[in-house]
Amino acid sequence: MEAIFEKMKKDGKNNVDGLIKWMKSAKLIDSTKEQEEKARNLFKDAADKSNIELDKFKSVVQKLAEDQKKNFDDLAKQLAAEGPKLMKAAMAGVSAFKDAMTGK
Repeated sequence: MEAIFEKMKKDGKNNVDGLIKWMKSAKLIDSTKEQEEKARNLFKDAADKSNIELDKFKSVVQKLAEDQKKNFDDLAKQLAAEGPKLMKAAMAGVSAFKDAMTGK
């Protein structure tokens, strides 16, 4: 989970929206408006919502684990398993955009 987070941070995707998307992809939260708002509220005290730090993200995942009566490590594994898929999808999107811009 940490390696994927650091990659997202390097790519500037460690904002609340990017992390919520990752949590939804990994099925840590449902795609319902209610679940998403609940998760967003966990980030409300973040110093910079466009640049979430790993410790803050871990505390959010820990809170989700407690709320769902699950183990933090289990949720971290879910995130780690989903991370490569999310990164591939992002890279495919970037590649398609570049191709469109160069007229390929």
